[in-house]
Amino acid sequence: MAIKYNSKPIYWNKAKKFLIKTDPVIKQVIINTSAKYYLTRNCSSFETLINAIVGQQISVAAAASISKKIRYNIKRISPHNIYKTKNNILKKCGLSRQKISYIKELSDIFVHQPSYFYQLPKLNDQQVINKLSNLKGIGEWTAQMYLIFQLNRSNIIPLGDLGFINSMIKLYKIKKPITKNILKIANRWSPYKTVAVWHIWRIIDADVVQY
Repeated sequence: MAIKYNSKPIYWNKAKKFLIKTDPVIKQVIINTSAKYYLTRNCSSFETLINAIVGQQISVAAAASISKKIRYNIKRISPHNIYKTKNNILKKCGLSRQKISYIKELSDIFVHQPSYFYQLPKLNDQQVINKLSNLKGIGEWTAQMYLIFQLNRSNIIPLGDLGFINSMIKLYKIKKPITKNILKIANRWSPYKTVAVWHIWRIIDADVVQY
């Protein structure tokens, strides 16, 4: 079944009830987060990947500023628009030479091989990560942002996301080994890890970030 734009995932309310019952720490985070906000899909597959690439290894505020400048210069983020935009214009928007090459190659694939992305919704989480990671500039974190924000998958844990990791350390007073202890906690959240992660993001970003 296709995911509708700007709609709440069908599992969302059930997941919140499950997490509230399962984890008292997450319970307080959920209670303190306005119920009017939720994970959703609000842009195309291409835009999600572009937004995630732009957001790699920079702050949310910096990424938002760059994305705003890109939209101002090309009006609409689409494969054809990115493909035909000169590199110097993208550079003036704040993109590094490396990220320009990433989004140019991605736009080229969307323009000339769009079928590469058609089957992604039908693949399992790891298959989506594997397929997207074959593309230049896309690693596990970027693929996970696609799973979360484009496909709205319910059980994703982005261990490469520093904001999430730092919030977890603070929230649960996690000691080393960090990854092992985070995974131990996250196992309580399954099959709704995404919903827990989304709420933990709210600790550092009250404004809902969307890829």
